[in-house]
Order: sequence, then C-alpha cells, then structure tokens
Amino acid sequence: MNRECMVLTVILAVVSSQCSGGIPDTERQSFLDAHNTLRSTISAGKYVANGKNMPAAKTPIANMTWDCEIEKSAQKVSDTCIFAHSKNRTNLGENIWTMWASYKLSVNGMAKKACNSWEVEFQKFGWADIKLTPSVFSSGIGHATQMAWARSTKLGCGISLCKENQKVLVACQYRDAGNFINSNVYDPK
Repeated sequence: MNRECMVLTVILAVVSSQCSGGIPDTERQSFLDAHNTLRSTISAGKYVANGKNMPAAKTPIANMTWDCEIEKSAQKVSDTCIFAHSKNRTNLGENIWTMWASYKLSVNGMAKKACNSWEVEFQKFGWADIKLTPSVFSSGIGHATQMAWARSTKLGCGISLCKENQKVLVACQYRDAGNFINSNVYDPK
C-alpha cells in the first residue's frame, strides 16, 4: 500500500471510529477534505479569488477536525428539511445548502457539491478584504468565509433527504463560530 493510501485509510478510520450513525464516513471525509484544501491553499498564499491573489496567513490556518457532537447538532438542522438557519446556536457557525431534483437523490456526493457551492462564492463575488466588513459580508461570500474562518477548527455536518428523496438539505456547523463583522477571516502576513 502506498503512503497516500495508508494516510487516507488512517484518516477514514479515525473519523469513522469517532462517530456512530449519521452520515457515511466518505461524506465526512469529503467535508473535511473540501474545507482543509481551501484553508491550506489560503494559508500558503496560493488562493486566487476571482482573479485576486489572497495573502498568505501570518500563522498556518489549522485544519478542521471532525466533531461528532457538532455532527449530531447539524443533522438535527438538516432533518427539519427547512432551508433556514437554526436558532439558539451557542458558539456555532452554520452553512446550509439545498438541492432539488425531478428524480430520487442520494446522500452520496452531496458533501462535495455543498462545499463547492460555498467555496465558489469567492470566485463569483471576489474577496475584497481579509477583514469581514459589512460590505464584504453582504457581497455574498458568507458561506465561503465561514469555511475559511481561521478560529473555526471543529466541524460537523448533516445530510438529509426530503420530499420523497427529491430534495437534499445539508447543514454544516462550526466551532468556534465565524463571520464576526469587522474581524479578520485570518491574519495575513
């Protein structure tokens, strides 16, 4: 077995051994991979948002780790099948995403689709400033900035099939919460 496969196997074993029930391990890993790839690319100064090179981080942005308790909380949100942010989230940030289809959907692959839709906000709307000013936040990049928020280090997500499996609702929650107005998404060099 080559080293990359061994590392991935160990990572999947760690994620799956922590949580029971909920979403498939492959989806957990997809959520982590999408978040951590974005964060490490930003941290290294290699992220380009709609043609703008973003500065490297002063200190490396930590990888997200999976939290089973947060997953349970996020799963409760997705189980409502209502596309609305939850209330009474103590120190949890939240991203939600939904998709409708005229055919039956599956949870497989939904983590990647949701994360791609959040990250693409940086490409569609740009990223004017590392500081999350009111105008930066209202530009439509709030899901992407939550993914990148340096002080958010724990992640848990839920995926639910709704409306006879023709709708999917994804909810991810983050500890510590991000998107504080007039705070930096991360500290640049």
